[in-house]
Amino acid sequence: MLEFSFEIIDESKINIVYQYGSSSFNFNLFFNYGVWTLHPFDGILLQNKEMCRLIVTDLFKNKDFHVMLARENILLSTLRTSIDLNPETRGERYQEQEFDELSEFAETHSFEDVLQIEQDSIRERMDFFQNIIQRMYMEGFGPEDNDFNKVQAILRIYKAAHDQLGELSDFPLSGDERRRRW
Repeated sequence: MLEFSFEIIDESKINIVYQYGSSSFNFNLFFNYGVWTLHPFDGILLQNKEMCRLIVTDLFKNKDFHVMLARENILLSTLRTSIDLNPETRGERYQEQEFDELSEFAETHSFEDVLQIEQDSIRERMDFFQNIIQRMYMEGFGPEDNDFNKVQAILRIYKAAHDQLGELSDFPLSGDERRRRW
């Protein structure tokens, strides 16, 4: 048995078998949300995080694994794992980064700014669905078509949300309260 073998399932999924000691372990390497993620597929690795860390760390040192990544245009430096390889620091860094981004956003945006951002986002979705309605109409679909009615319903939902957000900005606040940060 080879120490490392893989099977490309499709352009976003690769199954990997890695020999560690006298046992073989299965991993799934998948592309989701723009990121390649390595996930252990064996119950023993999912139940025993320390064992999983040892095997994944060893896999990351495997030259055949490096070659497979290079051939598939996957950068080792951008590869993520579904298990935390460094539990003492990685979680803390992620929480600090998330808090910093939230704090920075809150310090630089007023409530009115946030309302405007949300209304602009909803307006973009409304425009998108309005274009769909227009194309459907040009292709002969109309109110008698079930899908046409569903798209119109989505458009009405976005319109109602846009209007409700607009009502929030109409609350009588003094200038200081209106520009207040979160």
